[in-house]
Amino acid sequence: MPDTAIAIKRVSALADIAVQGRFGADKGAPGVTFSVRHPASIVTVIARKDKSEALSKAVETAYRFPLPGVGESAGKNGLAFHWCGADQYFAIAEGKAEAELYRELKTRFEGLASCSDQSHGRVIIRVVGPKARALLSKGTPIDLHASAFGPGKSAMTQMAHVGVHLIQTGEDAFELSVFRGFSENFWEWLTEQAEEYGYQVL
Repeated sequence: MPDTAIAIKRVSALADIAVQGRFGADKGAPGVTFSVRHPASIVTVIARKDKSEALSKAVETAYRFPLPGVGESAGKNGLAFHWCGADQYFAIAEGKAEAELYRELKTRFEGLASCSDQSHGRVIIRVVGPKARALLSKGTPIDLHASAFGPGKSAMTQMAHVGVHLIQTGEDAFELSVFRGFSENFWEWLTEQAEEYGYQVL
């Protein structure tokens, strides 16, 4: 029998929830803009015992940048590694085929790290705008003042009793990654908190 390729369509958990439009306070420009980063390839990379230095060298050899330090992010050419715990990272990329990033990292880091594909298990929400810091500060104890948390920063925290991986991607621009099963309730909380600023969903 001829080989038959099976295409797995990635469907966002927020496909029917993140409705495009302008909501909340309607005076002036929206204080916050939301969008869902989808599809994205997400792989958890955890260094094995006593292999963190060797793993960093392997990353630098393969991708021309070292693993990020504690609370930091690093990336190049569409691939980024974000610190998410002791010797733990989220590797995130776009434009990859199903499980392509997972297979690539698993092969490159054989014996150095354990890799787990989270592409279907997590949802990434982009939060951008002049009120983004004020909004996120409602839910996290992390100091988000520009002098303490800026572009390239990465942290694990909780918002609305949900575990959140938080990174800052630019000035007044953030990405929040949550488990797929919590994403709908988290979206409802996030947008409710943004109503006073006025928000746009793209």
